[in-house]
Amino acid sequence: MIRIVVLGDLNLDVHARAPSALAAGEEARDLVRATAGGAAGTFARIAAAHGVSVAFLGCVGTDPVGDLLIRSLEDAGVEAFVQRADRPSGAILTLQQGAERTMVCSRGANDGIDADRIDGSVLGRADHLHVSGYAFLSSAQRPAVERVVGLAGGRNLSISVDPPPANLIRDQGVAAFLDLLPVGAWLFPNRTEGVILTGVSEPDAIVDRLATRFEVGALTLGADGSLAWAEEARHAQTVDPLHSVDTTGAGDAFAGAFVAVFLGTRDLARANAAACRAARGRLRTGARPIP
Repeated sequence: MIRIVVLGDLNLDVHARAPSALAAGEEARDLVRATAGGAAGTFARIAAAHGVSVAFLGCVGTDPVGDLLIRSLEDAGVEAFVQRADRPSGAILTLQQGAERTMVCSRGANDGIDADRIDGSVLGRADHLHVSGYAFLSSAQRPAVERVVGLAGGRNLSISVDPPPANLIRDQGVAAFLDLLPVGAWLFPNRTEGVILTGVSEPDAIVDRLATRFEVGALTLGADGSLAWAEEARHAQTVDPLHSVDTTGAGDAFAGAFVAVFLGTRDLARANAAACRAARGRLRTGARPIP
C-alpha cells in the first residue's frame, strides 16, 4: 500500500457566518460550527479516504481541543504521531460576510513541535512526504521541516507542498519562499498564489513556468476547475460552479486526493478529476464536525 507522511498544522476551525451589515458591538444569530481542520490535517484525512496509508507529524496542546484533533485523525484512519505542547492548540476563526471571508489564525501548539522528538523511522516505510506551506514560513516549525525533508531526500521520496495564501508568500518574499521549497517538489497553488509565484496571470502560462521547477502539480482555478501537470504532460479539468460556499480547506482536500491517486496510478487525468471531486465535496459539506 502507498504510504504518505504528512507534516504540518492541525487546527480547530471555527466557521461563523454574519450579516454584512453587522456593526461593532452588535450580536446576530447565524451559523457557527467547529470542525477539525488545519492545512496538513485536512490533506491527511482526505488522502486516507482515497485508500492510502497516512502518518501525521505535528503538535497540539494538552487541552481538550488537542484530544479532539488527534481523535479526528484516528477516526479518519490516519496514524497520529502527534506531540503535545504546554500551549493552546492551534485554531482558526473564519468569518463569512456575504461573498467576503476574513480569517484570524492562532498557530498555538503547531509552533511547539520539537524536531529532536520526531521519530525518523516513521519515514522508513514511506513513499511520499507532504508538508504544509505554512510550516515553511514558521521559524518555530522550520527545524522540524528541515529534519523531515532531509530524511525524505535521503530516501529519495517525492515531496509535495500546498502553498500558504498569497499575502503570506508576499510578506515572506517570493524568491525567499521558493528557496525554502525542496528541488523538484510537487506544488498545488490556487490562481492567486500561482500569479504571485510566477508573475504571469494566464493559467497556461502559470503552469508552464511552475513546471520548469516543480515536477508535478496542479493550479486550482475555482469555478474554472484545475490545470494539472506532470513534467511535459497537461490535463485540464472543468467543474460545474457552486455558489455561496465556504472555501476553507478546499485546496488541501484537492491536494490530498491528487497525491493519493497519482501515487497509485501515475494517471494525471484520473488524479486531477479525483482531486476536483474531493474539493467540491469539501465545498458542499464543509469539514466533518468535531465529535
